[in-house]
Amino acid sequence: MAVLLDTNVLLDYFAQREPYYQQTVQLKAMSFFGDVELWATANSFTDVFYLMCKSNTSAEVQKAFLASFEYLGICSVTADDIREATSRAWDDFEDCLVAVCAEKLRAEYILTRDKTGFTASKIPAMEPAAFIDNMAATRGVSYAELRL
Repeated sequence: MAVLLDTNVLLDYFAQREPYYQQTVQLKAMSFFGDVELWATANSFTDVFYLMCKSNTSAEVQKAFLASFEYLGICSVTADDIREATSRAWDDFEDCLVAVCAEKLRAEYILTRDKTGFTASKIPAMEPAAFIDNMAATRGVSYAELRL
């Protein structure tokens, strides 16, 4: 099952923002054990980089990005994706571009902490905590004891 992580979820992981960081650690474990394929859009990395460099060095942020490629697929953003997102004319272009990429990946969910940005999405948006609970309830997959 493929899921696309919205920029805010990536930032939760890379910045270790609590109380959300532990949820991203559980998602990472799900990926390592093959329970889910985690994806992010290429443009999300530029946004995270900009925000992270306010309190970290460029080298530190880039090192973290490189390490994430072990468990995180990167969806490239093409001119066609930008054209498609533009043609949909959502108020939030960035969210629309994430939704377009989720469709391209045939993701089952977009994981975000701002579901309101995806009300027009063809791919359902879900908060990471709800996704983790759903995986435990429907597939018996639980990494609740995992703490880093």
